[in-house]
Amino acid sequence: MNFNVSFLEKLRWKIKCVENKILNYRLITNETHIVDTEYGKIKGVKRLTVYDDSFYSFEGIPYAKPPVGELRFKAPQRPVPWDGVKDCCHAASRSVQTDFISGNSSGSEDCLYLNVYTNNLNTDTKRPVLVFFHGGGFICGEANRNYYGADYFIKKDVVFITVQYRLGVLGFLSLNSENLNVPGNAGLKDQVMALRWIKNNCASFGGDPDCITLFGESAGAASTHYMMITEQARGLFHRAVLMSGTAMCIWAHTQCQHRGYTIAKRIGYKGENNDKDVYDFLMKANPYDLAREEHKVLTNEELRDKVMFAFGPTTEPYETPDCVLPKPNREMLKTAWGNSIPTLIGNTSYEGLLFISVGKQNPHLIKELETFECYVPGELVVEDRSSPESLEIASILKKLYVRGETPTLESFTELCSDFYFWYPMHRFLQLRFNHTVGSPIYLYRFDFDSEEIINPYRIMRYGRGVKGASHTDELTYLFWTMLSKRMPKDSREYKTIERMIGIWTQFATTGNPYSPEINGMENTTWDSLKKSDEVYKCMNIGDELKFIDLPEMEKLKVWQSVFNKKRELF
Repeated sequence: MNFNVSFLEKLRWKIKCVENKILNYRLITNETHIVDTEYGKIKGVKRLTVYDDSFYSFEGIPYAKPPVGELRFKAPQRPVPWDGVKDCCHAASRSVQTDFISGNSSGSEDCLYLNVYTNNLNTDTKRPVLVFFHGGGFICGEANRNYYGADYFIKKDVVFITVQYRLGVLGFLSLNSENLNVPGNAGLKDQVMALRWIKNNCASFGGDPDCITLFGESAGAASTHYMMITEQARGLFHRAVLMSGTAMCIWAHTQCQHRGYTIAKRIGYKGENNDKDVYDFLMKANPYDLAREEHKVLTNEELRDKVMFAFGPTTEPYETPDCVLPKPNREMLKTAWGNSIPTLIGNTSYEGLLFISVGKQNPHLIKELETFECYVPGELVVEDRSSPESLEIASILKKLYVRGETPTLESFTELCSDFYFWYPMHRFLQLRFNHTVGSPIYLYRFDFDSEEIINPYRIMRYGRGVKGASHTDELTYLFWTMLSKRMPKDSREYKTIERMIGIWTQFATTGNPYSPEINGMENTTWDSLKKSDEVYKCMNIGDELKFIDLPEMEKLKVWQSVFNKKRELF
């Protein structure tokens, strides 16, 4: 996904990055603290938030061996214990990736680190632990303060942790040959390893190992869902928050076993399509070359079928001791251990704004809505997309979005909201209802819009002046970012920050997001969803908190009607 960012916006971005570095320097103190972990002692530092609250910061903590050399593409291994005290006062490098602003590749293969933040190191009283997986389509993103500052969370009595994991081909190369031991999903296996480290070590930071909430946004939400599915993560956390993503999303799963050969050819491989030869070549490849080329390997047919990312979570072709996805998602979901834990799930009210620049730059994508054939889910295609049954489904779905003679950019973005986010969420809920009893699920809808606090990802995609609560916008009210600014405590933005942090930490503490002590929630209620609900009820998070019927429900019912032809999908 390419973003055309103006020169002025790039300049603003660079200035803000410099300002953020200066701010971070000003907010660090000379006070350090040492904590024991199972692998050795680490030194952290006391910092101040932008509101001058103090907290303890431990960054760049290794939870696995560096996945370099012979460990490239392989499942992570436990870190080697160290003597002395490891300096964890500063963030580690992010995973290798291509920057969508500059187009340059950066980061390090030595990237398996996590960050721990807390306002209290007293270990006598155990506090809830919140663990965050970043998004980025499994090809980009980082866990550091530039995007996920702890300034808001540490106002509460919790331990907050962010995790880095391998991305792109380095994190998700999958080869069929068992002898090579590269079945895929190394990035997900990194996450499992991190959760094990957290379970075993969070008490050293005052965290409760029996009260861990895992949450993530977009690809991080899909990752969280995968952790709820895989037996490897059973019991490593106790609650989950899925923000704008599940494993049911079309972009969250791909069969990529053939793409190792494709990317190898793009960077100079001349041999045959032989896994061993391809593997040997890729083991010697420059990691930045791999990052630059990985988004170019999809075929036109794959792009037409709405495959978004060449490398990502996949059904592993053979089982190993570290295997996380031995079967297709749908099979594993029915018996997933995570079906039994309390879950908070939701989207933003206009997720599809994510695709506004894509639609403008690629008018053929809007033209596809004239027939709608490309948007018939692959699972429902009986023969091909031009079969009578597929065309009938296309006609039904088209009526939801194309209201005149010609599809518009608005038609396209509205469809993207449902196709990529809202309907996959509905499928998650239906599968959960059909295969679990008694585990509460709470639904939210983030509907707050403001340009006072700018979301970095929003600037990348379409600049300023576009209205609506878009994909990633809620992150601005959970985390301090390089583009954030200190808001007055009487502002609507600060009130939203307080509400979001209140909801997330209340859920982490009790398994229920409702509390009359949260500003604006004292005069409402928030019930969990039930299988018998004809219409989902959600907490709409706007200028006010309102428990309402989900506005997207009628469209979800139409999508459901076409899936009803194949009940086995639920």
